Amino acid sequence: MFLLHLEDLRGILLGERDSGTLVQIPHDLYQTTAMLIKTLQQEVIIMDDPFSDEARILIEKVASIRETAEELFHLRSEKIVSLAQSQADGSYIEREELRMLIPAELEMFNRIVDGIRTCRIALIEWKASGRNQPPVRVEIPERISDLPHPSEYVPVSYADDDAVTSSDDPGLSGSAEISDSEIVLSERAHERDEGWTPSDDEDEEPFAFTLVRVLADMEPFMGVDGRTYEIATGDILTLPGRNAEVLAERDIVLNINPG
Repeated sequence: MFLLHLEDLRGILLGERDSGTLVQIPHDLYQTTAMLIKTLQQEVIIMDDPFSDEARILIEKVASIRETAEELFHLRSEKIVSLAQSQADGSYIEREELRMLIPAELEMFNRIVDGIRTCRIALIEWKASGRNQPPVRVEIPERISDLPHPSEYVPVSYADDDAVTSSDDPGLSGSAEISDSEIVLSERAHERDEGWTPSDDEDEEPFAFTLVRVLADMEPFMGVDGRTYEIATGDILTLPGRNAEVLAERDIVLNINPG
């Protein structure tokens, strides 16, 4: 892992914006971003006064890092969806562009391609073939936690009759054509800790929240969790524990947590 800074992340984002295709990013970019955020949050937590200028600067930096990472993910996701649509339609795709995908993005690409092809077979291709195709049934999880962990994902492969086997075909034939180096890259993600997610190293939420009653008006402020809070006398709300503790000492809020 390389040492990531906000300036590095912004530079990568600018490169992604300026390019019509995917740019190369470190495979551990999102992991190092999460680690940077966690480190800055810990620095805020141990500060005596979370309302100090130093704490405010760190909180704003965390917010900027989050926004930059989210925009980068959004831009790359749009490009990946476009590539997947082209792949599912049988269009030519540059191999080098697919090599720009990090393992988790490759999983997303394969799943989108597979989803488009499956839906096309169920909704359209039965008309041309004259065969009755069973409807596609998808189990929708009741809770987000029911979704499989990213580590359980398996790269999508397609049946031989779906692939273009001709050696002179200029396009890619499907997931099998993407495989070898790319699929091996995805399968070995865990060996390089690239299947890691921020939650893997966190036993609990970084911020404990406290239920309080507001005793006095106060100007809007940014909490240690990066959110902006507007409070007024009589309000009952939850605040990050560190902020609630300091405000209680100043007789601005009253801790009313049960027990």
